[in-house]
Amino acid sequence: MEKNKTEFKGSYIGIFSLNYFFQGINQSMFAVIVPIYLIMELGAVTGEDIAFLLSIVLMPFAIKFIYGMLSDKYALKNLGRRKPWIIAPVTISGLLWILIPFIITANTAFMLFTVGGVLIVLGVAIADTAIDGLILDITPKEKLGRVQGVCWGIRSVGIIIGGPLIVAFYMLAGGSIELVFIGLGIVMILSSLTILIVKEAVTHIDFSIKTNLKLIFGKGKNWRVYMFALFNSFVDGVIFVFLSLYIIIEAGFIGSEGATIELLETNESLYEPNAFISLFIGLGVILGAVIGGYISDLKTRKLGIYSSLLVTTVSLLLFLIPTIVPLLIFFAFLIGSSAGWRNSSYSAVVGQISTLYPEVDSTYYATCNSFVNIGTVIGLQLTGILFGALEGLSTYTIYAILFIFMAIISNIGIIPFLMMDSKEYELSDKNRD
Repeated sequence: MEKNKTEFKGSYIGIFSLNYFFQGINQSMFAVIVPIYLIMELGAVTGEDIAFLLSIVLMPFAIKFIYGMLSDKYALKNLGRRKPWIIAPVTISGLLWILIPFIITANTAFMLFTVGGVLIVLGVAIADTAIDGLILDITPKEKLGRVQGVCWGIRSVGIIIGGPLIVAFYMLAGGSIELVFIGLGIVMILSSLTILIVKEAVTHIDFSIKTNLKLIFGKGKNWRVYMFALFNSFVDGVIFVFLSLYIIIEAGFIGSEGATIELLETNESLYEPNAFISLFIGLGVILGAVIGGYISDLKTRKLGIYSSLLVTTVSLLLFLIPTIVPLLIFFAFLIGSSAGWRNSSYSAVVGQISTLYPEVDSTYYATCNSFVNIGTVIGLQLTGILFGALEGLSTYTIYAILFIFMAIISNIGIIPFLMMDSKEYELSDKNRD
């Protein structure tokens, strides 16, 4: 591997964050906007249907290690090994968003968002993996936790605050969500071009796919990291999709009979209340990401992980309290902070371990994130199964069981984490076993 001495500039964080932000906006479209779009277009959907659609759409994130190998091995002479895998896939995804409004109908909406969503998310996932690799290539290790924490936090802000921003454009566009789709496609393409400003550190690499697959998957200790990653994200689908739906059901904006969510006989738009709740979740994500990154870099990474799981568990169990909507929104803020806290702490641990494999750092980090996204998909599928199995119970009972189940399962990840070698992820000798 040949590596240039590349100065890490503060402006790079802004460029990375911009691209992560629009990755988050894409996930926000499917987590916040598309479910409401389907409810308004079709009149009624089930929680099981929404969980199924999102678990399929998010599948490309489950094989990120493949994209990591692509960006580790294949490069263009003038652009390097990361930039082509950022600009081209995002451009294709942007063009698909521009195309959707011209071909969508009420009869084809569910299938179009499923198939088109997979292709859009595929482009986003490939670019996400390449940016992860670029950050690992050029960021000093003493700044890695904070840089990744900020970037993950900004992406999460895109996921959550993306809802209110999209609704703002929706209102400016005269109530045409289709114009929002087109606008998103255009700004995605433009944002990907800003990555041209970043100077890459690696100019050449001798990469053997077979050798490095054996390196990544052949070591038993790596599977402990992968299992930790898997359980880290089980609850994210519930937080980013079903939490706001539960609150707007409790607020009376939409009807619910068991697991079925249905449009009430009113002319009210559902985008605004859903986006308002998402805004508070997003503010929590920002706060949690900052706290998690600070603890992991300046205290200990173990403390970051343990405290994040505690906050996640307590936040989920608070939703068992039958209470007024404003207090539910405050609980949503807390659970948003738990997501930011948990994932920035996770990123610091896994990012540091990835640097132990400098020739395949992107592939290793992407493999970990593949398991993160497998966890999210499994979590959504289990959520769909729970909705189906609990059909006939009251809405409160169904969601209460869901929150308890997620609180329990999210803590299973502590088992593989305790089996990991702290020397590989802690910065200071005094914090190691």
